[in-house]
Amino acid sequence: MYRIGIGQDAHYFEDGRKLYLGGEEFDVGYGLKGHSDGDALLHAITDAILGALAQTDIGTLFPDKSKENKNRNSVDFLNKALEIMYDMDYSIVNLDCNIIADKPNISTIRDRLLESLSKLLGISKSNISIKAKTKEGYNKEDSLEVLCIVLLQKMI
Repeated sequence: MYRIGIGQDAHYFEDGRKLYLGGEEFDVGYGLKGHSDGDALLHAITDAILGALAQTDIGTLFPDKSKENKNRNSVDFLNKALEIMYDMDYSIVNLDCNIIADKPNISTIRDRLLESLSKLLGISKSNISIKAKTKEGYNKEDSLEVLCIVLLQKMI
């Protein structure tokens, strides 16, 4: 049995913060605004997994009004979704992500992202796709958006 889920997240950039993407830290002089560390890639993956399982969403599990979640590492969010997934006897077949932003240059960090996600998700890098799309001026706001689709398979 297979299940497909989609996840989406977006954050504005904020000067002076560290950038977190895919569980990795990048010191580029700006990061993503958010109650947690703002890792939009992990947020979208987490929601994709939860959606595929017909479970709740990241905001319900980890409310942004909670002091406990202030500056929290988004790996915690992903690990909770993975725990639910394993408890329901599913595993990840593949993951497809689009990162939509004019910065950072994803091609320069793609390998690091793939390595990190492979370790975090326990799947081969060959089963993970990270594609970069620029906004081409359609949105003047300085932000980053991520869309992810995940395919899960029942472990029998």
